[in-house]
Amino acid sequence: MNDISRSRSRQSRVVSATSSRSRRDTGSPVVVLLDLLLVVGVGVLAAWPFGDAYAGQRWLVAVVGGLLLGALVALAGHALRLGPWSMALLLALGYLVIGPGLAVPDLATSGIGPNATAIRALLHGVVEAWRDSLTAPVPLGRSGALLVVPLVSAMVAGVLAAVLLWRSRWPAAAGLALAALFVTAAAFGDVNTHHAIVRGLALGVALVVWFRLRALRHVQARWVRRALMTSVVVAIAGGVALAAAPAMTSHAERRVLRDYVEPPFNPQDYPSPLSKYRKYVNSDAAKAKPMFSVEGLGKGALVRLATMDYYDGIVWNVAGGPDAASDSGTFRRLRADARAHRGSQKVSVTVLDPDYHDPWVPTVGQTDTIEIAGQPSAAEGGLVYNRETGTMASTTMVRPETTFVMHSQITPQPSREAITGSDADHSVGLPAPKLVPDELVARVKEWQGNDEFTGGAEGAWLLFLADAFKNKGFFSDGDGNVPAGHGFSRLQLLTKTGTQPIGDDEQYAAAMALAAQAMRNLPARVVIGFRTPADSTAAAVTVAGRDMAAWVEVKLADQGWVAFDPTPPDKQILQRPKEDPNDDPQPQVLQPPQTPGEPKEAGANLQQGDGKKSKFDLWGLVGSIAAVALTVGKVALLTSPLWGILLIKLIRRRRRRRATDLTTRLSGAWKEVADRARDLGVKLPYSNTRQENGALLDSRLAGGGSVALASRADAHVFGPDEPDEAEVSAYWADVRTAVKRMRRSQPLWRRPLAWFSPASIPWSQVRRRALGRLRAVASMPSHVAGRLFRRRKKS
Repeated sequence: MNDISRSRSRQSRVVSATSSRSRRDTGSPVVVLLDLLLVVGVGVLAAWPFGDAYAGQRWLVAVVGGLLLGALVALAGHALRLGPWSMALLLALGYLVIGPGLAVPDLATSGIGPNATAIRALLHGVVEAWRDSLTAPVPLGRSGALLVVPLVSAMVAGVLAAVLLWRSRWPAAAGLALAALFVTAAAFGDVNTHHAIVRGLALGVALVVWFRLRALRHVQARWVRRALMTSVVVAIAGGVALAAAPAMTSHAERRVLRDYVEPPFNPQDYPSPLSKYRKYVNSDAAKAKPMFSVEGLGKGALVRLATMDYYDGIVWNVAGGPDAASDSGTFRRLRADARAHRGSQKVSVTVLDPDYHDPWVPTVGQTDTIEIAGQPSAAEGGLVYNRETGTMASTTMVRPETTFVMHSQITPQPSREAITGSDADHSVGLPAPKLVPDELVARVKEWQGNDEFTGGAEGAWLLFLADAFKNKGFFSDGDGNVPAGHGFSRLQLLTKTGTQPIGDDEQYAAAMALAAQAMRNLPARVVIGFRTPADSTAAAVTVAGRDMAAWVEVKLADQGWVAFDPTPPDKQILQRPKEDPNDDPQPQVLQPPQTPGEPKEAGANLQQGDGKKSKFDLWGLVGSIAAVALTVGKVALLTSPLWGILLIKLIRRRRRRRATDLTTRLSGAWKEVADRARDLGVKLPYSNTRQENGALLDSRLAGGGSVALASRADAHVFGPDEPDEAEVSAYWADVRTAVKRMRRSQPLWRRPLAWFSPASIPWSQVRRRALGRLRAVASMPSHVAGRLFRRRKKS
């Protein structure tokens, strides 16, 4: 008994000394210096996602300076006992003194010292830099006040972490400030990042080990081993999470705040670019009207405006918007990375047409970088790019007299021999067209039979199809009442049996791409743009309306996207026979009444939107339900450590409350008190008696009345009489009241943590019981084994 009393007295002295120090003392100068270095070091680790959006290392200098400034202000406030307003004023003064050298070095005196211009930029930057850093193209530089974002974020996180570390009752709450810095840096970072999970795990390990070491710095025994064990446990958990991350996370793209500053560009908000082809060639004036000026390309080069890969029966358009499954409708900002210039070709395009107000920006090949001349820098933020299709657009609409200077990777067109022996790359997934005219399929099959096409690689079939349209069709851009458009009925008319195909780039490109998708399931798409004049020898050529073009692109294996031109030459015009005039008037004859003919086919006169009608998709609904169930399962699995602990506690409390023996039920009530105390952080030795643990509880958790509860439990357990049902119920009610008082004596932040604390769960006992039941089940007959898991009925 004396040993137990001495142990309890020593434990209470250690706990009291530790809590007193943690509330009122920052520790020795060595501990303060170590805390200061760790605030800066862990803060830099938390702010590392800023590096994804900023070029160079100036952002790192701003972060380190901000963390040091915040921590030193907190240390001065602790030493001088300053209040929050005084510390805020000191922090603002430090921001204006050292901020110019950290955030706006180009405006500071000698790159370091403050001046009126630099201070004005800092004051404006506190308000405007957050917006500017999200609208400017990445990587961000040191121009303007963009470095104010990492500086202020680090400064605020540093002062909060240091204040919580040195002046609060909960030093571990400093980790929340650094975690908030990590979230801020990730939110203001870029979608292109590396090792994001590793960064998060490293930050978590650093915080846990740091605060574990700090909590054990006054304990004289085995603190090194405890810190090492903590590191090992966290490292194992981090390794398991890192290994399971690819399987547990979806392949959705990373999103940051800059993706939500303005609504993402949705190409379906605009008319189909192919449907506007006829306006460029509908008159001689339109054909001669200058559209663009191009410099840096050779003769006959193709320049892209827009790419369309889905036919809905009305128009060709992109497969979907920002949230669609296909990537062709997802546009992102293009990183203005100067390092991408290597191996690329410089091309400049100037918009000459004063009536051009479309969002589509002319591009060539795969664009690496692009610059805008003659517009403010804010306009650069409106450029978005789709790497899958090579299409670029401007969310602010393209303005006349704008010059785009781009560096692009241009792949030369492969030879006919290389195309003939190539098959399509079927890894590209495109949605099937909604409606396909039977006349188109029949006409292509007729051409195959007439020309005795024997087959071969898919590239050979594409060359045959393009040549068939080009050789067997005729060109017309509106002369002779040839209708425009490329809807279902127009493509029916183009390929109707017994007539000659007649049309322009719009119809022929639409028909060939539709035939390739419908008949061979090929990854085909339609591109609208223009072709540089073949007769120009100047360095900068002018493109007019007559140079507008539409063509088909199909992705071939080992060749990439290859262009096919199915349009007949503009001089290949159908010559219509002239009708002989009839000079002799014929007598008027009464015409018989018209009889109703056969009704037209359903697809003959489709209206806008008819191609989008669809029936109820049962399998789609089943797939959606399965996806929701899978997501719920992932969340349940990831949160299983939390709800698993709650479930175990609930089962244990229910068994104690419903025990058949009344003495066991009453004894279980006291065990409930001891378990809840352990969850609240009170260590109760299992070797102590109930009254010893009750005295320890009353000394640590005031108001619980634990000694009285322990005495009543001993009286009933060791007394001569069995307690009755009323006494047991009353004892459980008193236990519930005592547990509530114990919880109320703790800080608010500590109460919810107790719910998920595993301290009260005897893991060794749970493991032994589970293994014992498994052995019993394995050794007993099947009809008897189930009884082990059945609840005994009250006899």
